[in-house]
Amino acid sequence: MAKARKKQEYTTEKVLDSLNETAYKAENFFEKNSKIIIGVLAVLALAAIGYFIYLKTVLEPKSEKAFTEMVQADQYFQQDSIVLALKGSPGSFMGYEQIVENYGGTKGGNIARYKAGISYYHLGDYASAVSMLEKFKSDDEILTAQKNGMIGNALVESKKEQEALPYYVKAAEGTDIEVLQTMYYTKAGKLAMQLGQNSEALKYFQTLADKYPNAGDEVDKFIERLKYATSGN
Repeated sequence: MAKARKKQEYTTEKVLDSLNETAYKAENFFEKNSKIIIGVLAVLALAAIGYFIYLKTVLEPKSEKAFTEMVQADQYFQQDSIVLALKGSPGSFMGYEQIVENYGGTKGGNIARYKAGISYYHLGDYASAVSMLEKFKSDDEILTAQKNGMIGNALVESKKEQEALPYYVKAAEGTDIEVLQTMYYTKAGKLAMQLGQNSEALKYFQTLADKYPNAGDEVDKFIERLKYATSGN
């Protein structure tokens, strides 16, 4: 019993000695490198303050300016004057292209990028639509789903169906909004069928049926047809 107690005391002493040694080394390291450490921390603090100032004095005002410039372009877009909305009118107002070019790093410029992509799509310039929409980033699940869905549409129009399919799936999986999920899973399912990927198509329609029991007769019909088509596989 005494031996066990002595062993435990010895072990405890070793642990304490180790901790003391570690603390000493850390303290010694800080003393030797205190100027460097304080300098690094000061630089990081200044960088954070600098970014905050830049955000408040440059980025946010530029973003507001982008949204202000976008008002006229939006009005033309709503009137189906897509070219004017996209290209603007020199000396009068900026179109989405110019807003992206001048304010692309701001929130307003990012929204203009999305609208420019939609405009290119309506004008039949599918390559530019895909390129512009790919650069659009958002934390909004609806906008992100619609972006991916529109890229899918543009690729289908470009006869790139195989490339389009993953975008429809991303659009469907990226949101819990029933209307959007139903639309994009249905697009994915129909396109997969067209590509001869019946097992994948069945998976998309079955996901809809499982999640939304009242998805509709069309979904049920596709499931039955695809189950029959894949039953021999």
